[in-house]
Amino acid sequence: MNKFDQLTNQFTYAEREAHEDWLHLILANTQIEGKRVADIGCGGGIYTRVLAQQQPASLFGIDGSKRMLEAARSKSSDSSVQFIHQDCEQLSEIPDNSLDVILERALIHHLKQLQLNFSEVSRVLAERESVFIVQDRTPDDCLLAGSPTHIRGYFFECFPFLAKTEKDRRYSDEAVRDALAEAGFTRVNMQPFWETRATYTSVQELKEDLQSRRGRTILHELTDSQLEELIDYIEERIPQQEKIIEKDRWSVWFAYKE
Repeated sequence: MNKFDQLTNQFTYAEREAHEDWLHLILANTQIEGKRVADIGCGGGIYTRVLAQQQPASLFGIDGSKRMLEAARSKSSDSSVQFIHQDCEQLSEIPDNSLDVILERALIHHLKQLQLNFSEVSRVLAERESVFIVQDRTPDDCLLAGSPTHIRGYFFECFPFLAKTEKDRRYSDEAVRDALAEAGFTRVNMQPFWETRATYTSVQELKEDLQSRRGRTILHELTDSQLEELIDYIEERIPQQEKIIEKDRWSVWFAYKE
């Protein structure tokens, strides 16, 4: 069974709120209002909900997990959003040239190869003035040093074996650009981006979030005892301050057909 179809994970990727800095990045590079938009690999609909607030002409949330879509529907108050259970490598319910903006956030590292998905995206996007937004981590993004703001970096310092797992499932900037070019995208702009993941009022609140493994698939590679060891490791390195702002490093590709 797809791990995202497990009942215990149903709301893991639905309850967090996207930070406004993410929306600022998107709107600085493309228009959503009045556009035909799809969030492919939408999971629990965190980013679909943000897109819906920008008044698109239409909006699809597409995911291969029925349980994730159930969670997305339950969290969405906008009845105009259409949620579709669909394999991202075969968008058979989406006609040719019918969309203007497609977002794929944290999807491509789940794909064994990029070409089937990117070719389908190219097919359904309009030929002019359309944009394909891909957001994911490259191996370089993943393995940046840990800090009180970059909590994720501590995962790989504490357990180096996680670094290989992480690197093996990530695509390089070059690999993403090559696949986009092969799919017919003629201009690509990649922007490194530090996205605010969460703000914690205390170290204890951060510890509870880590213990839940909420939205952190890499932590499912650890046993319960290893997770507690990691939490202790992190606690030793974070000042006992009142507020912790956690940020994750991403690469965001804006791809255009011109």
